Amino acid sequence: MARFPGLLTAGISSHLQFCLGFCMGERCMRLWNLASRINDQTLTYNIHRAQNDGTQEIMPVDKYPSYVVCHGMRPGTVRVWNISRASFRGRPVRVEHGLFSSADVALARDLRLYILTDRGMATFTDTPTPVYQTLLVYDLLTRSYVKRQSGLFIVPCPQQDYRLLKGELLLGLSENRDHLILWDLESGYIKGRIKTYHRESLLTSTPLKDIQSQTVSTGARKGLLMPWDWRTESHTARKRRQECEVQREKEEQRCLEREKHNSIDQYLLSGDEKVVVCSYFAHHLNVFSVVTQEHLHTLEDRWSLLGLRIAALTHSGGHLVISNYSETQRSPYLTLWNTKHGRIQKRLKNEPGICCVAITSDASRIAFGISKCNKLKVWEPFRRKHKTISGYRGLKLDVSSQLYITDGGSKAILLADEVSVWDLDAGTVLSVFTPDSRIQCMSVLSNENSSLLVGFSDTPALISMTLSKQGLTTASRDKRQDQMFGESSSSEEEEEPESNRVR
Repeated sequence: MARFPGLLTAGISSHLQFCLGFCMGERCMRLWNLASRINDQTLTYNIHRAQNDGTQEIMPVDKYPSYVVCHGMRPGTVRVWNISRASFRGRPVRVEHGLFSSADVALARDLRLYILTDRGMATFTDTPTPVYQTLLVYDLLTRSYVKRQSGLFIVPCPQQDYRLLKGELLLGLSENRDHLILWDLESGYIKGRIKTYHRESLLTSTPLKDIQSQTVSTGARKGLLMPWDWRTESHTARKRRQECEVQREKEEQRCLEREKHNSIDQYLLSGDEKVVVCSYFAHHLNVFSVVTQEHLHTLEDRWSLLGLRIAALTHSGGHLVISNYSETQRSPYLTLWNTKHGRIQKRLKNEPGICCVAITSDASRIAFGISKCNKLKVWEPFRRKHKTISGYRGLKLDVSSQLYITDGGSKAILLADEVSVWDLDAGTVLSVFTPDSRIQCMSVLSNENSSLLVGFSDTPALISMTLSKQGLTTASRDKRQDQMFGESSSSEEEEEPESNRVR
């Protein structure tokens, strides 16, 4: 009926309504509501019962902040939730089934679903290429299709490689993943291609004299020649060794240049949808402008593989923080790049085990988690401040953990099997939310209530949690935007009760 981490040491239950107890090694009491589970038929094992449908993705609606759209674990299931009214947080205001299949791609924006379907083969190219040929636009308000456009040629990509931008623009990858494509969904044609038109590198402009000096230093660092061998080395042997090192350096340089032709591994899009950063399984990253469709800068580090697996981009795209490993110094780094100028701005040396990272909008504070010691660290690069926050008992950080910074950088929200709230200024853990089910997704809303939404893998329920309401004033909003699905009622309470801050 209920699950909990640890061994229940003592507990009490009255009238089978609630169970109160505590686990071994914990300092807090746990309360379980058993009233809603006593007659729950899902607790009975039945091979013929339907599987529960969880939540795959939570998508806030920018145009209507009172609503969120959730994709279910089953293909074609979409739910719309009203998160501003307390009386509607227990049930969705709209549920749709069978809108698309697992072979289709569905993207949501402003209470509309953009479905790419009818996958076929394009024969007008030299080699047949799979494409999506039809776009369906479904309005969740009117529960009807408002547009059907055929004759498209949209290259299939994984769901996470598509971005639906403002102005009905679709951002995706080309068939060989070597550049980005912008499709105009209004006309169905390609609006532009975002690619690198020149592949010149900072390494090609390095003079041969500098290469020789770098080769000597790196050669000594790699142990190719011991210090006492320098004194006994003849002039002919020294010249022959330097020629071999220069030849080896040129070969390494050619390998770095060949990396310019690698396919795109991953890309990050800024919050304002104006800057995109691409990684290539290489020693460089490329920065592009979505507005002008131009290549802005190439971020290069010849001694480190640069990736976006553990990275964060500011809202405007002006700064990028990534975790990388220096092959020459044999030390892990946390590097802050300035994408406007294409250079490294700050570095934090000897930081192993980084598994998640978050950055403020002005890059003044960076928070990152350490998987081995289960700690959270805070770095202020412009003030040269760095501190460590110890984790709580049972915290397990790994590469699947997600970290968010809220309240102007004063608080952090961590998803690591549990949801925890951290005070970065005081260096403490404020609260921990441990659900009975596995958390599938989470979305942090940047509204006046500092709330977050949690979806589970085995139940369609959406959990809404408010971090804090003390000292906050609720901004006036248009009540008509809270009644888009006919949920208006004069007897409803607009605000949540004090006891239900966490639902």
